[in-house]
Amino acid sequence: MKRLFEKYPFFLVLLPLFVVIHLEKELHRLIPYHFVYDRILLFFCIPLLLTIFFLPIFRSLKKSALLSFVCSLFIFFLGDAKNSLSRYYPESMIQKYSVLLSASLLVLVVIIIRLKRSRSNFRKISLVLNTTLLLFITADVIAILFLERKNTYTMREEEIQLQNSCGDCEKPDIYYIIFDSYTSSAALAKDFNYSNAGLEHYLQDKGFFIASQSKSNYNYTAFSLGSIFNLNYFEQIDTTHKLYDRTYLQALKIVYQNKLFPFLRQEGYQIFNHSLFDIKGFPTTRTVKDKWGIRELFDQYNIILKLNADAGELFPKWINRELSENDLYVNTRANRKFIDSMVMEDLLQSVQEQSSQPKFVYAHFLSPHPPFFNDSLGRPLISKNLPYPADIIDGYVNRVAAANRKITRLMDSILKHTQRPLVIIIQGDHGFTYENDPEKKREKYFPNMNAFYFSNRDYHLLNDSLTSVNTFRVVLNTWFKKELPILQNEFYFLK
Repeated sequence: MKRLFEKYPFFLVLLPLFVVIHLEKELHRLIPYHFVYDRILLFFCIPLLLTIFFLPIFRSLKKSALLSFVCSLFIFFLGDAKNSLSRYYPESMIQKYSVLLSASLLVLVVIIIRLKRSRSNFRKISLVLNTTLLLFITADVIAILFLERKNTYTMREEEIQLQNSCGDCEKPDIYYIIFDSYTSSAALAKDFNYSNAGLEHYLQDKGFFIASQSKSNYNYTAFSLGSIFNLNYFEQIDTTHKLYDRTYLQALKIVYQNKLFPFLRQEGYQIFNHSLFDIKGFPTTRTVKDKWGIRELFDQYNIILKLNADAGELFPKWINRELSENDLYVNTRANRKFIDSMVMEDLLQSVQEQSSQPKFVYAHFLSPHPPFFNDSLGRPLISKNLPYPADIIDGYVNRVAAANRKITRLMDSILKHTQRPLVIIIQGDHGFTYENDPEKKREKYFPNMNAFYFSNRDYHLLNDSLTSVNTFRVVLNTWFKKELPILQNEFYFLK
């Protein structure tokens, strides 16, 4: 083995393999690989193609492979370094592309000169690189297979007694329906000059309680739902530094391993997941589009693709277009319409499905979250304010109106087909604002839509200022005889 590691540049394959396996360790069970197989293939092609390119220059496989390895290091990890420096030193020169690329080029020139002059056989360097990468890969594989890796995020420690089943409880069908970025009616009136009275009167006539001063506890979807489904706050959230994909996506694991779904399964519920999230034991039915930008996460490890995403104006338009093309990207006109229409279809099917078990149905619509492509009737909106395809205020209220049409159709269907006690929760995972000023944005991003229907009309635990973290504490206390304390309101604005 030692001789082979000294003789052959296995590191050209081990390096991209390490990148792929390390990302799997970071997001174990959460990467849909059918979205990124071409990105993974590109990882493996880059070192090999660079080696072939350098062969005529050095006329040595070892030298060509070593230079290819160094270039690949820059290609794979310079973007990650850029993100880390931007996060902790946002005003510093060292995080600018001009500095990073210039420094990288200087290092490459020095290495090229040294390689050209060297007469070494590079056996020790090959041994060290091959061995080190193999050890890193082995450690990651062991962590994936055998170790319970500590999550980046954890929930606050609190003993929540959900183990004891409630045998004599009247278990309702529960519909939990999220409309992404749906703000409160008060915010719609104040900030968008839009009256939501029509929907409120409709819901109140049906017997809903509307928490008019409700707020989300987080301004990002994964954190908001992670908190709601775990009935608690995150521990030690960083609200100081900018949040990048690799860090943000760690919150998906908190949703994946939440406390609520195992409790409902224990209570005999049939669970339907028509959402953005895979949940342990209950994968989402919406698997055909890249909802969480996993391709973009992999593109962070290709400096060309990252540079195009961050500063595409530096490239010719045709190159930018080719590099940016992504049919799986969730925020295109066609994909946004497709995803929401499929969620609607799945949800209506779940409503009509006959079951001897109580049902828990979780549905997550992307509307009215930007970008805004269509008006409330589905007609294209004309672009006035880039990067949004439509004026922000006009676009948002049109999507709210479209969401309201969905809500009334859904409520009519659910109330018509229900055969059990019933809970319906219609909620915005967080609010929305058109403000660019950080302080104003911080203040306005939390008000959210929050409406409850309990068929027993027992709303004594609800109040106008309820925040999202207490959603299922109220449900479990009301319907499952739990005695969970209602948490104090806290709000965390992540950058």
